[in-house]
This record gives sequence, C-alpha cells and structure tokens, in this order.
Amino acid sequence: MPRTPLARWALAALAAPLAIAPCLAQSLPTPAGSPPATPQAPADGSPTMPDRRPGQANQTRPILQAGDLSLNESGAQYRSESRDARIGARLGRDWGAGGGTRIDIDYARLLGDTWALGANVSAGTEHQEFMLNGLYSPTKDLHLGLSLGWLRDTDTYRFHSGPDEVAVDQTSALLRVIKRFDQGSWLTQLNASAYTARARKPDVPDAVMVEETPTLIRFLVDPREIAPGRLQGFNLGMGVAPWANAEFKFTLGRERVRYRFQDGSGEKDSRTTTGLGYTHALPGCWQIDGNANTGVAGDRLSFGVRRGKWNLALAHDAGAVGMKARTSLMLGLEVPLDGRTPRCTTLSQRQTAGVRRLDEVYQRPRELPTRVLAKVDLTAVPVLLASLDKAGLGGATVSATPEALIIKLPVPAVAVAQVALNGVLSNNLGSDGRPLIWVQDGSLYLGIRRFPNPGAGATTPVSVVVVMSDASLTLVDFNAVGY
Repeated sequence: MPRTPLARWALAALAAPLAIAPCLAQSLPTPAGSPPATPQAPADGSPTMPDRRPGQANQTRPILQAGDLSLNESGAQYRSESRDARIGARLGRDWGAGGGTRIDIDYARLLGDTWALGANVSAGTEHQEFMLNGLYSPTKDLHLGLSLGWLRDTDTYRFHSGPDEVAVDQTSALLRVIKRFDQGSWLTQLNASAYTARARKPDVPDAVMVEETPTLIRFLVDPREIAPGRLQGFNLGMGVAPWANAEFKFTLGRERVRYRFQDGSGEKDSRTTTGLGYTHALPGCWQIDGNANTGVAGDRLSFGVRRGKWNLALAHDAGAVGMKARTSLMLGLEVPLDGRTPRCTTLSQRQTAGVRRLDEVYQRPRELPTRVLAKVDLTAVPVLLASLDKAGLGGATVSATPEALIIKLPVPAVAVAQVALNGVLSNNLGSDGRPLIWVQDGSLYLGIRRFPNPGAGATTPVSVVVVMSDASLTLVDFNAVGY
C-alpha cells in the first residue's frame, strides 16, 4: 500500500534521558469502522533629625478619644503622649534601574531610660525592606544595639538565554557597641560593629534557547540558576566634633562575601571597608548631611539637606559587581509624634543622651547592604534538549518547552492511537505515570524527559500512530538515543 511522507526530522539530546534521531511521519488509511480517539535603594545614613522635644501646646478638647487618635471640631488628629518619639516619611524616585516611586518611613521611640526601639520601612516597585532596630543602655554613656532586617530587591540578571528580572530575598543582622563621651568633648563616640547578610536562592524557571543553522534546529534548556551571597563584616568607628556645629564619623573595617555555585565551586571576595559621615548645622535652621561607604556589597554615597521638618536626600548605590547602579532622589517630611512643630536646634543641643539614643534606632544601619548579594551562576550551562533536521520537516513546524518537543503537523492532530517502543506496544506512560506522547491544541507533544533512557549510545525505535482531524491516521517514527 503506498505511503505519502508528511515530515522527516532528526533529533538528538544530551542531558535529557533520551535523544531523538531520524524519524518519518506518513499517512495511513483509516481502518473501516474505526472512529477517531478523543506559560535603591534607600539613602544610607539618613540625615539626623533636629531635637524635637516639645513645650506645652494649646489643645482642643476631643469629642472622641481612642488611644492616641482623637476627633474634635478641627477633624482627626494623632498625638502621642510620649515626648521621646518621632516618625518620618520620604517620597522619592529611583533612576538607573527601571525607575519607580518609593516611600520610606522611619520610626523611633524611647522606652524608658534603658530601652529604645525603631523601625525603617521601604516600599517601592523594585525594592521592599523592613528593618527593626533595638538599643539597650545599661548606663547613660554605654549602648548595645541590635538590628534585624529583611530585603527584597528586583534586578535584571543576564542568563545564558538572555536578561530577565528576578526578585531575590535577603536577611541581615547587626550587633553594635557604642561608647559616648560627655558633651563638649571633641571625641563624641567610639563604636564597634559586627554584621552579616545572607541572600536566599530564588526559584527561577528554566528557559528554552533556539539555535538554528542552515540544516539544523537545536533546542537547548537554560537552567537559569542564581547564586546567593553571604556577607560577613566588622568595623571600628569614632566620632569627632572639631567645631560646635559640625561632627565627623569615621569607620574602618573588613568585609567578606561568598557565593556558592551549583557545581560545588564558589567565589570569594574580601575587602577593607571605609566610611565617612558628616553633619553640619548652618544658620537659618539649615543642616547638611553626607555619607560615603565602600564595601564588597557596593559603594554608596548620600547627600542630604534639611530645614526644619523638610529634607531632601540624593543617594547613589553602585551595588555588587555586575549589578546596575541605582540612584534615588527623596523628598521627606519628619514629624514628632506629639503633634508640635519641630523647633530649630544647634548640633550641640543634639548631644544629649536622649536624642542620641533616639538617633541610633531611627537611622537605618549604613553597614548593612541596601542591595541583595546575588549573581548569575554561569556554571549552570544550557543542555541540549533535541536537534532537528530541517530537511525532513515537510510541512511540520517544531517548537519546545523545557519538558517537551511540540510538533505541529499540516493537519491538526486529535489523539494518539498507538505507541510502540522497540517494536513492542506500550501503554504510553513514563516512569512518573504521565504520558510519553500526547495531543494538545492540535499539536503532538513528545515528553522528551519522560522516555526511559536506553543507555549511552543505545537506540530505541519509537512508532506513534496519530489520529488527525480529517479522520486519517499518521505514522510518526523516530529513535530515542540514550546518553
């Protein structure tokens, strides 16, 4: 009985359980009576706030009082009875890494003479962060600080198959010891810090790569692995006040970051870190703040200007090697929780123990990275899923997913009628209980990774009878080659 060939293709796979070699699809007569079967960073070292200890204020008697929330003739108000608290909010925009609007909120409160608590929250399109800061003061001039943070950063990673945006989570912790000195001394403080940060490996789906030559189409699967980093560091610092209205803070330390790759290898980078902070109070209630920090997690610069309750900050975060730099401009409004307008203070007035403690838990620790420590794992190389001889395709077209080869014949397929492996009829099920070959949306799917592996260099002939939409039968033959 004559047969008309519809398609011919050659396939080979390397890292899959099989490979497909020359095959032939042909029309068969329909048996009588056989019916057809049935897809930045926040500015590090935010400018410190002026002293906002309030005096007495005239208050309207509230009509309704519920904790710190009151309703009266003037509307709704939020007041804190504590004189030792502050909150600040900044709204800004990132440039250099996709853009987007971001809001930062900082909060601090003194809990008696011994404890202080603060938090830093940042929310944006590409950057979300929460930092909790605590401070214990056994004496007025000795402080122990602890900060715990969570960060999620979205960045573009350049895989073998092309760039793609991936969100990576990271946790961090910092322990600090601070020794303060009396007001009026040129040496304002000595401090030591130890800290760590660890990124979590994200689950990135595989991607299919297509390489085409004049005679072949090759389908490869890119595993797209990201190697998370782990940072460990320490530093020593000091603060000096050469003038009554200016203060410098210096830090010197050492950092090390390690990346582990999927093949068992790794990468390490150690570097000496430096930090410089500068605060200068000017006439007219103006204040200038600047910070510069270097480290294995990237160099960071920030500059801020404030007057009263308003502030403007510009920050640049280079990120780790291979990451795109991120620049942000933030406009901020800081308000004391007692509801009073902050009064202008000099830098010397800010040396009081209470204000210093409030500053420590109000500011985000500048040692902790504002970008995640992650890079593309280039040891996870693409593997060949299948190669196909273009001359034998006939009118068929072929595409692929990471798990299957998709063959679209000139006539839509309806169902798989029969599958034979090495000349023996098969139940068309792989070791996982799923079909080896199936029809979906009129196309024939070959579950490449589901076929049994015949062994390196061995070949298993496969024959498939497919029911077409015109009630004809098509025979598809190919060879599964082991590895």
